[in-house]
Amino acid sequence: MAIKCFKRIDETWFGIVLDDSGRVVSCGFSVKGEEEVADSVLSNLPADISVSEGSMDGYALSILESLSLIYEGRDPRVRPELAWDRLPPFHRRALKLTAMIPRGKVATYGGVAAGVGEPRGARAVGNAEASNPFAPLVPCHRVVSSSLKLGGYGGGLDLKKAFLLREGVVFVGDRVARECVWKPDVVIEPLQSQSFRSLARDLTRFGFSFLFLM
Repeated sequence: MAIKCFKRIDETWFGIVLDDSGRVVSCGFSVKGEEEVADSVLSNLPADISVSEGSMDGYALSILESLSLIYEGRDPRVRPELAWDRLPPFHRRALKLTAMIPRGKVATYGGVAAGVGEPRGARAVGNAEASNPFAPLVPCHRVVSSSLKLGGYGGGLDLKKAFLLREGVVFVGDRVARECVWKPDVVIEPLQSQSFRSLARDLTRFGFSFLFLM
């Protein structure tokens, strides 16, 4: 059975769910309170996961403190194993590449799509980022629109911009400066034959919605 742990650090609440192997199944944060972070973390869980209250041991505490460090714009002390296998294939590929974006840089939705071998898949990447169960360990806040405007973010655009500023990202007006754009030089697990329509069918089996590119 998975365990859940929540902790307030300074003015922000952080939460995690760990499986029997100590892998992170879901995590998150909230500036509004424990109830909101609990709703966020638990809503990202796969349907087959049962969760109980966990004791705050040193391992869980180190992960929560690392979430706080990331939120402050700093590097985490620990990088726990994530339960990647519980994600649908395209989401897993997109988020693995997102995890590679350096602090102080951003990537575009289209850039991530190209990096996973699907250059027309920007909207599919947007779906993957919006349902990211590993924030902020997987920094979906570092993915922006092709215009270099912020795009979307579950916590709101003011929070996303503040997050990026703490990490050293430079803005010119309401857009990220071009020198802060990171482009991947690898392709993550490209799908050689799966069309986006068949991909959409796969995603719906995991309970995700999908927006087609026209």
